[in-house]
Amino acid sequence: MKHVLQRLASPRLTLAGFALLVGVIVAGLHWPAAPTLAFVAPLALLGLNLAAAIAMRPALRRGGLGLFHFALLAFLLLAGWGRLTHFDGRVEVAQDGFFDPALVEVTGQGPWHGEAWKRLQFRQGGWEVDYRPGVKRAHTRSLAWLPGEQEPRTVGDDTALILAGYRFYTTPNKGFAPLLAWQATGAETMQGVLHMPSYPMFDWKQEQAWTAPDGTALRFWLRIERPIAQEVAWTLSTKDVPALLVVEAAGVRHELRPGGALTLPSGTLRYERLLGWMGYRIFYDPTLIPLLAAALLGVAGLAWHLWRRIGRLAPGLQGVLA
Repeated sequence: MKHVLQRLASPRLTLAGFALLVGVIVAGLHWPAAPTLAFVAPLALLGLNLAAAIAMRPALRRGGLGLFHFALLAFLLLAGWGRLTHFDGRVEVAQDGFFDPALVEVTGQGPWHGEAWKRLQFRQGGWEVDYRPGVKRAHTRSLAWLPGEQEPRTVGDDTALILAGYRFYTTPNKGFAPLLAWQATGAETMQGVLHMPSYPMFDWKQEQAWTAPDGTALRFWLRIERPIAQEVAWTLSTKDVPALLVVEAAGVRHELRPGGALTLPSGTLRYERLLGWMGYRIFYDPTLIPLLAAALLGVAGLAWHLWRRIGRLAPGLQGVLA
């Protein structure tokens, strides 16, 4: 057993573990879909190496040095646990609509993460985005209504909406969404929103396509009738935006204002009003606070160890200086 621990505590194994970790991190930058276990394996190896070293060397278990090494071991284990349970995703939510888990694009998920994100709920309100001169995005204020709450919560790029540990942050991805109503002959009216490309990033390309329930292929262009301010600060909002919706059906173009309707052979398309949509980044990692605590304990342990060493050296230094 002692021989096994000596092998596991080898400094060469430490170097190999760090080299493997660096290699995996670099590879992950070029291969985002790399398996989570590829990141966890070097962390587990380093944790095992450190645990064996602590068991074999009593000096690593005493005083500030002991606190530092135990904190470092906890940090490695927590980092591995975080990779196994993390979640990353992105989603677009239309104004006056509800968060729909079916629309979430999962960009990263640990193998031990469950499906709690599919039970999250909130309703999207309006939003405002401040721009500095030169169309440089500044602050974003997006309103989110939670069930049972009387006031909305404000979400931004650095102000999270936290739901069951999941953190929602706004992104530069946002735009307008015409609310359309379709009524087939003799049928009930159906409503839906049409997400236009991100604005003002694609202000020159506000176009979209949709096929009506009767199979009619329609193309849409949204013409924002307010020029983008280039030289002054301004605020982009979903309120009072003058916009004209151009609809092309069977090669013929029609211009619709809010409330306007287009009669087609098998139904009527109505442009109700202009809404907005907001893009969110979703992040979940239950180890963030424990990782911070472990890091602070490690720094405290190292400071304690160095302070004691300096205290032991101080009398000798005073004698030399005298």
